[in-house]
Amino acid sequence: MIRLTQQQINHGVFGFLTGLAVIALFLAFFPEPLLSTIVSVLAGLVISGGLWFAYWRGWEPARPLLIILLTVIVAFGTDEIFIDARFHHLLYTIPALALVLTSPFWIAASALTLLVTFAYRAGGGPYVNPFELVTFAFIVGGMIFSRLAIDNAQHLEAARREAEEARAWAEQREHELAAQAEELAQRNTEQQRLLELVSVLETPTITLAEGVLMAPIVGALDSRRAQALTTRLLQEANARRARRVILDISGVSAVDTQVAQALIQTARALRLLGCQVILTGISATVAMTLTHLNVAMEGMITTRSPQEALAMQ
Repeated sequence: MIRLTQQQINHGVFGFLTGLAVIALFLAFFPEPLLSTIVSVLAGLVISGGLWFAYWRGWEPARPLLIILLTVIVAFGTDEIFIDARFHHLLYTIPALALVLTSPFWIAASALTLLVTFAYRAGGGPYVNPFELVTFAFIVGGMIFSRLAIDNAQHLEAARREAEEARAWAEQREHELAAQAEELAQRNTEQQRLLELVSVLETPTITLAEGVLMAPIVGALDSRRAQALTTRLLQEANARRARRVILDISGVSAVDTQVAQALIQTARALRLLGCQVILTGISATVAMTLTHLNVAMEGMITTRSPQEALAMQ
């Protein structure tokens, strides 16, 4: 099934009229050339061809302008002989073109203009016959309603295309959002894994012997890291059934009341699991600081090094 757009149909009408004008111009020279006929046909050729070119360049008023000019040419250029003889079929030609090219307004305007002009030029004649007028109104009315139906169908088709484009855009956006959500979830998972890795590296635990764990503490020990240290040591001590936990603070540069309290709390929590807590790596400076702070490392055994802690029975 061939589908044509309204623009393609309009181009077809312009081309058809231009072709008819060329043929009519050729026939106007036979058998006896009439100057008035030749001029009329030539004017029609120039008008249709020129307006077709203007429409091809995007000038939309070319469509109603073509209907106006053709209405004027037919209304005043038709010979009296054809008008007076009968209700001439030329009354329907321009409204039929307006049906394809323009809107219901131009159908009615061209039809009424031709009817009034032909009736005036014929002195009434067949153009005031009630039967002919009813037939004329019926045909022109059918053209108008046909154009309305075409316009409605075009609007519905345009709305359908817009709805499909909106649906396609929504689906594409949904896929993009789903991809972004998946990427974000992957990033969150990776970030969580890295945080867990950092937590493990911050609070490492080493198995020195069966039932003996050592936790070397390096760097500053703030509240967050102290909490992580306590949590991890409790988990590891419980999972490995440790009896002894060695806390090596030789890597801690400075000890204050906060650090001392964090160590004491960790030791208390480990003792609740039945672990013996040994503190090693206390330097002379740290020992002096703890003495000045009057901090009692109650509940913890102290040794110089992890080796001494291991040697303890």
